[in-house]
Amino acid sequence: MSGADPKTPFDAARHCDAMAPVLGLTITEAQRPVVLQFLAIAHGMAEIVRAAPIEDDVLELAPVFRPGASEQTT
Repeated sequence: MSGADPKTPFDAARHCDAMAPVLGLTITEAQRPVVLQFLAIAHGMAEIVRAAPIEDDVLELAPVFRPGASEQTT
């Protein structure tokens, strides 16, 4: 989201059309309305997070996310 023009509203359909092929996704016409609905919800959630007052020097993001059970070392 960084670098986006703040004057341009988020267009879920345009985003879907651009990103689905990049991600290797096929979205059917039956799926499309719900996908667009959830993209709009995700965008709203991202805007809330982006607006949070977090100092750059206290935010440390993980370089890689790997879902699943974490490995325990003993």
